[in-house]
Formats: sequence, C-alpha cells, structure tokens
Amino acid sequence: MAESIVDIIPPESLMETLARLPLKTLFASRSACKTFVNLTSVSRRGKSFRNLTSFKPEFIALHSANATQVLALQFGDSNMLNCVDPEVDVDPEFVQNVRLKPMFRMPDFISQRTYSRDQNKSLLVNSCNGLLYFVRRCAEDERSFVCNPVTSEYFLIPDVDRDTEPRFLSSVIETKSMWLGYSPGSDNYKVLRLFSHSYGDPLDMGAEVLEVGSDSWKLIGKPPLSRDVSWDCCSTTLNGVLYWLDQTWKDIFFFDFEKEIFGEIALPSEYGEEQLSKIECMSIGVLGGCLSLSFNVHDAPLVDVWVMKKHGDEESWSKEFIVDAVSPSGVPLYGQFRPLQVLKNGEILMLWINNDLVCYNPRNKSLRYAGFDHLDMNPRAVGFTPSLISLKDTLSVNEVRHSERPW
Repeated sequence: MAESIVDIIPPESLMETLARLPLKTLFASRSACKTFVNLTSVSRRGKSFRNLTSFKPEFIALHSANATQVLALQFGDSNMLNCVDPEVDVDPEFVQNVRLKPMFRMPDFISQRTYSRDQNKSLLVNSCNGLLYFVRRCAEDERSFVCNPVTSEYFLIPDVDRDTEPRFLSSVIETKSMWLGYSPGSDNYKVLRLFSHSYGDPLDMGAEVLEVGSDSWKLIGKPPLSRDVSWDCCSTTLNGVLYWLDQTWKDIFFFDFEKEIFGEIALPSEYGEEQLSKIECMSIGVLGGCLSLSFNVHDAPLVDVWVMKKHGDEESWSKEFIVDAVSPSGVPLYGQFRPLQVLKNGEILMLWINNDLVCYNPRNKSLRYAGFDHLDMNPRAVGFTPSLISLKDTLSVNEVRHSERPW
C-alpha cells in the first residue's frame, strides 16, 4: 500500500502545522484523521478519538506560541456562543461575507429560586486569559460559571450567599455586576461581585470576592461606584486588573485582583466638561497590550483613540489615532466605537454601537465594514486568546463539567 502524505511528513512538522490552524479547522482535522489525534492528544482509554480534549503538553506549548485573539459573540440570550477569527474571517482578501462559527453551547440550569422570566439565561460577561465568564442574571441564586470554550469544559461558581453581612439581613440586595479576574501573584482566579440595597441608598454599595475553587465569598468593603453601574457597563481586563467606565463619574475605575483594592484613573486631560457630558460615546478596551480609550465626537464623525503607554500611569495617555468615521459609501458614523484588537496587518478592529464590526487602517486612514451584515441583535462581544489547557489544570479544581460541542 502506497504511503500517504501524512506518513511521509515528519511528525514534528505535522504538529507545527496543526498548531497554526484556526480552531474549527484543527478540530475538523482531528475528526478526519486519527493520526492527527495521536500527534496532538493524550491517550484516554474508553473515549472516542473524536471527542478527546486532553492535549499533549508539547502541542499545547506550540499552539500557545501561535495562538491569536478571536472574538466570542453571544446574540441576545441565545444559549449558543459563536466565534469569529478576525485574522481569517475579516480579511478583505479572502472574504466578503462570513458565517459565524458555533463554538460553545451553554449548559441549562433549573432553579426554584427565581424572580424573572429570564432566570435560566446565562449571559456572557467578560473574558480572562482564554477563559469566559457567564452569569445567569435575574435569578436569585445568580448561578455563574467559568468555561474554556475550546475544550467545552465549564466550572460552576458557588451561589451568591445573600446573608454574608448582618446589616443586610432585612434588606433586599441587588447585584450590580460580577466579573472574572486573575491574580498573577497567587496564580489563581477570582470573581468580583458588586451589590447594593434595592430600597436603600444606591451609593451604599458593597463588594465581595470569591477565589475560584473556594466555597465562600469574602466581603472587601465599599467600591467607589454610583447607582449607574450595571451588568452592561463597558469593561476590560489587563494584567490582573479590571477596568470599567461608570457613566456618572469622570474617571475609569479599576479593581486589582491581586491586592483586592479599588482605584480610579483620570481620563486624558484634553477632556473637558463638554466631552464628559457625552460619555455614552466613550468606550475602553485593550490594544497592543495597553489600556485604550475611544471617544466619538458628537458634532463630527471623528473617533479619538487613546492608549495608556505605561500601565496604571494616567500621565502616559497618548492619542494614537483620529479615525475618520465615514463608511465606504460616504455615510458618517456616530456613536460608540469599542476597540477590540490590532490585527496582524495593522488594522484596528472595533465594534460600532454593538451592531457592526469595522476595521480602521491607520496607513491610508480608511474605515471599512468587516464583511458582516447581520450583527443587528446587540451581541455581547469579548476578545480572548484560545487555550487548549484543560480547565481542571487552569483553575486547579476537580469538579469540571463538559458541554456538548456544537462543531
């Protein structure tokens, strides 16, 4: 029998090639060829080779060295998470219109302690080091989980304990928001929860933290927040710190997961009262490993894109781009532009008013739609770098569950 090309190519070269493939192509290749599975996976007795999720350490290292950021998109309260690979799916040389790729199916939770029709809907909140965090809002237990969408694994976070503080026993507590973060010093993940009285002073707020793997929440004091903090406030994480915009205040607030302290960073000094009154057109993100801020001027289709050159130093704000926000057809674009990432070709990928992905080319100062014409359902979008590491190893936990892979 003649040798196939798979038998001729050295295993090391094959493994290197597989590590560079887009996620869906990688899993499709493994499903089609058992040789590829043997090259990349740890043997698991009694499991179908198509369902293996335990990868060899050497292949994980290769994949990590070549992995680029992708986008996770959840439309409405859908139980399906979709994936977009910007380096492939929004390249104008290859596509005009692309289909979203199903990536992760949310698990179903049933609880008797609910007070809304949306009690079983798990909504995407944020990402952290390749992991995604979901919370079932409007449910009294506020069930949440951390998942690795690549390996289809998830870990349940303990229910919120509403009786952790005696002074709140006679009050109804409202959760303002919850986020997942990482503490680099202790090498563990934590969940931050902000809450207040539903019928008391809205500024009388509290915060608590849960270390992932623990069963108990820890009160950490009052955050510098206002009543306008919500689940959907604009936020991002960078170097173990969570940043978010509060539409009432004139700063960017942050929470350091390592030190478990709150703080604030001033906006660029260029912003006066007039600009700050239009903060609904501001957004924050991460570009090139730095905290970024965008501001869309109301009376002109222009978007200022700022970058904080030194982490945590508000004096290091630098205006990197002024985007001429005009569509290819000449229509001016107004509203919030959220910076997502810098592509390999140098373009800046942004989400415009939660409806369209757009790319700005700083070389020729042009703006283009990224080939999508159906992002009209207010998607929740977060960027993350895919990881093949098992969630059990990443979180140092034992009770990891698996979701049905939609690929």
